[in-house]
Amino acid sequence: MSDITDTIEPEELSSESENGEKFLVFSILGKSYAFPSRLIGEIALYDMVYPLPLMPPYVLGVVNRYSVPYALFDIGILFHNKQSPRSKVLIFKDEVDHIAFLIDDVSGIADINPDELFIMERSAGSGDLTDAVAASFNWNGNDVFILDVHSILSRVSGETV
Repeated sequence: MSDITDTIEPEELSSESENGEKFLVFSILGKSYAFPSRLIGEIALYDMVYPLPLMPPYVLGVVNRYSVPYALFDIGILFHNKQSPRSKVLIFKDEVDHIAFLIDDVSGIADINPDELFIMERSAGSGDLTDAVAASFNWNGNDVFILDVHSILSRVSGETV
């Protein structure tokens, strides 16, 4: 995989700013999502994926980044039952877990004040996207949903055990 992180400066990804927290905004199946930038390790082009046997269809396999394996998830399949375009891979920092998500593209970095966040009420185990959305905000005229990576991992671990 080739790095494309040169389009985003490292200081842009620092997690806090004078006003609030920075979020990496990206698209999946044409919808806008975000993760706190402090969780993101790198963004890479989609390349070689090594399949894993006996995994749910949204676990595409493993991507190798600098001799470290990362499990690659397709959120499009996980929450919308529709395959995401094979474009870019969002790789989390090792402190989160050795995971990566397939994304369409990066939209930018949003600097959001806490009072601009709309905190979402979560349903109890519905199994849809609302379980994984922690909050939302409006950015550049679009609603952006902040995904909770730990909720996603809980769902995945519950289905693969």
